[in-house]
Amino acid sequence: DEKQKRLNELVGKKMPDLKVSGWINGEVKAGDLKGKVVVVDVWATWCGPCIASIPHNNEMLEKLKAKGLVIVGVCSSQRGQEKLADIVTAKKIAYPVCKDPAQETMNAYNVAFFPTYVAIDRKGLVRAAGLRPDKVEEVVEKLLAEKAE
Repeated sequence: DEKQKRLNELVGKKMPDLKVSGWINGEVKAGDLKGKVVVVDVWATWCGPCIASIPHNNEMLEKLKAKGLVIVGVCSSQRGQEKLADIVTAKKIAYPVCKDPAQETMNAYNVAFFPTYVAIDRKGLVRAAGLRPDKVEEVVEKLLAEKAE
């Protein structure tokens, strides 16, 4: 479909920059991502499936961070960003999250639905975009198995 087609245009390209603010749980800078497998989860505070996938994101990070996984939650959408801090606390989000006040990151990632998961390999290239939450870990495992070179 059209939304997925736009997401697929990112695949094979360099990870778009995160134009974000209001970090919670530590800021992630571009240099921190070198040689890591990165999952960018673009989500919204009012989105049920987004909230439902937080515990799995936490588990996946716990299990795979030693192998080089970094998860970044980008709280986007025109509404609900002011609730981010409350949700971090309520849902015990364990990974860095930030706000996307002008939806610049959402647009850079061609996001058309929430949550949109984008997987980035150790070389900084987008390898999958628009993954269903239950498919993310499988892709991450494959990318972690690859060498950085």
